[in-house]
Amino acid sequence: MNKSDKIREYFRKYPSADVAKVATKFQAPKPMTYKLRKQVLDNLCEDEREPEVEAADVDETLDERAKDYGRFKDSAALMQGIKRLLADHARMHNKTFADDQWEALEMIVHKMARIVNGNSDKVDSWVDIAGYATLIADRLQGNAR
Repeated sequence: MNKSDKIREYFRKYPSADVAKVATKFQAPKPMTYKLRKQVLDNLCEDEREPEVEAADVDETLDERAKDYGRFKDSAALMQGIKRLLADHARMHNKTFADDQWEALEMIVHKMARIVNGNSDKVDSWVDIAGYATLIADRLQGNAR
């Protein structure tokens, strides 16, 4: 089986795989990988293709999120206010952070605002906060993942 066949086979198994990652995995040029993915997707039966996202699906998802997290506009205002406060304070004290540390802080702020603005009993938000903190603590202890 040649490289093109292997890539096609991979896309048959994983039609939504990231093209750049597939190109790297098989050490193939991206343009060729895009072309092979298109060939595979064009030949898939209708029931094998991933369903297209409908506007109704998006509306349903957004309505569900609003139940758990409150109105996005309200959460966004709270999130941005806290992030600005953190950034200003860090700048005032000449603090710098690694990208993963700052991203974790921002994601924790995101989850905190969802908790405060929405359903404070949604376990996922609390677990996510612990997860972001754990990722940083693990990396600082030599176990980056």
